[in-house]
Amino acid sequence: MPLVGVVGTNASAIIKAFSHISEINCVEITNSNHSVDVLVIAEAMPVLKELKFCTGSYLVVNSDAKGITPLLHQSGATLITYGFNSRACITASSITDDGLQVCIQRHFYGIDEEERQPQEFSIRLGYEESPENVLAAAAALAVFGI
Repeated sequence: MPLVGVVGTNASAIIKAFSHISEINCVEITNSNHSVDVLVIAEAMPVLKELKFCTGSYLVVNSDAKGITPLLHQSGATLITYGFNSRACITASSITDDGLQVCIQRHFYGIDEEERQPQEFSIRLGYEESPENVLAAAAALAVFGI
């Protein structure tokens, strides 16, 4: 079964949002002793300096957060960005009280080596779920083709 790791102070909220959308296992990464298929990086954290990224792994990175890009510059992993800016690969085109319209703005190849075309899809927001956390979860799921 695939495994998603999450780094950031809001990791537990992203994991909660992830569990409402998918049954893929998702864990918080607090040290370098984890091996995951996809790593969601919500913000720069000290543990990022310890992590080893290899070719073939996927990093789903919050492009709105400061200080992440320099830590990942030498990575051999595939980088997929998410955020609320026009430069993010995956963003939200609209947000309502109960939903999020997710937009894949650029094509990329997922973990299954299938191409993800630009498209939009809707995700329902659960009670007390922030759009940012749901967008992080949706971006990771897009890598899996879900």
